[in-house]
Amino acid sequence: MIATIFFRSSRARASPLATLFRFSVFYLLALAAADVRADLKPNQARKSITRMPGFELTNGSVRVRSITLLTAGTAEVAAEIKTVFKLQKNEQGHWRVAEIRTRPDRWEEIDFIARSLNSPTIEAASSPCTAFDPPSKGSSGGLPTLKRTRCLLGSLLGVGSPSDAIRIQEVSPLEIPLGTQPSAAVIAWIRADVRLVNGSKGWQVTELRTGTKDWAKLDTIIAAVEGMKRDRARTELALIAKALEAFRQDRGFYVVSEQQAVVIDHLNPRYLSQVIRIDPWHQPYRYQGDRDHFTLRSVGPDGKENTADDILVNPRFP
Repeated sequence: MIATIFFRSSRARASPLATLFRFSVFYLLALAAADVRADLKPNQARKSITRMPGFELTNGSVRVRSITLLTAGTAEVAAEIKTVFKLQKNEQGHWRVAEIRTRPDRWEEIDFIARSLNSPTIEAASSPCTAFDPPSKGSSGGLPTLKRTRCLLGSLLGVGSPSDAIRIQEVSPLEIPLGTQPSAAVIAWIRADVRLVNGSKGWQVTELRTGTKDWAKLDTIIAAVEGMKRDRARTELALIAKALEAFRQDRGFYVVSEQQAVVIDHLNPRYLSQVIRIDPWHQPYRYQGDRDHFTLRSVGPDGKENTADDILVNPRFP
């Protein structure tokens, strides 16, 4: 309505004062529109964090504490994020943080993430968090204490102790198929700072920081982790293929089967010292073999066979 009146009145001769007033109003309206686009509501921030790159969380897993607008298109959000970790006990009886759950059906190895950030992982020999827990009244046998769990997560995330930046909600035993070492699932609320950018797809998370850690670019981490997974898959497939060649040298033929588990049972321990069944994306390796030919496969990150991201070992001999 205001714009229409101004445009109609412009057909007549306008005084310099009227012209200045008209452009001032347009300028203020433009600033107001920019402020509306730049505003980040708590619900928007929460939704963006639940869908940040590499993660798929529920709305109830994110609590927004504060929002700071840095520019018209960038913001920092202080939030608490409910996160599930997998703790694993090694052969020496020391606990370590092994994995983090990024989606309802997906876990990521902490070692991959630490290497992508050039951060050291927690070694049993050097970290006080891995020391044996003394017996305590009412503690669950075989599980790390809350103090030990908080120490492990704090060392990983750069959070000193004591601190309310890590709040442990639950520690429970975790049964892993084919697992050889005791494991525990930890549900914890982690305080984190998140950077968001307002682009063509709305507000998107670009960086994340916990404790005293530096800001980490999520896209860079994801790309690095995927590259390391592919490298590990190639290495493990090469080990299995080498064992199959040794088997063929002794027997005169490859293992005849369509099941990778059967192949490993034939190869381990004589030809293959370690049991390799699952690829870095937590999918079983695939095997198809007859007497003079075999195909080894990882289905890659998409979890589907015969797609472009498959990793293959496919030798053939006359």
